[in-house]
Amino acid sequence: MDCVLNHQLKSLHLACNFQLLNENIILFKSICDPNLQFLDLSSCHNISEEGICEVLRRCCKARHLNLAYCSRVKLLRINFKVPELEVFNLSHTSVDDETLYMISKNCCGLLQLLLENCDEVIENGVKHVVENCTQLR
Repeated sequence: MDCVLNHQLKSLHLACNFQLLNENIILFKSICDPNLQFLDLSSCHNISEEGICEVLRRCCKARHLNLAYCSRVKLLRINFKVPELEVFNLSHTSVDDETLYMISKNCCGLLQLLLENCDEVIENGVKHVVENCTQLR
């Protein structure tokens, strides 16, 4: 597959793509512009944290990431900084308090963190985010 890198790509919407796999995401990161600011992977049920983390390592200037309804996403491997991430939608995912702790340490610039119907999140995880992500609205 031949791909052309577009250094002006700022936004990419791949929501509801049921055929998107981790293998595709990992390939995508090799052609992804580091300046990508908006990535919507909501309802892509076949991707997991492995693929997401590979993309975030490359797209370090991401400002908005939507992973809502990505049921396999837990993000325990997010052990690297994503300093410019402002809006992170993790609604209806498998995130838990441990995940929120990692996010609070590595995504300190968050303005919004959406956690609707994240049943495994309890008070401790939210406490870490509130303490470390001081710009939350």
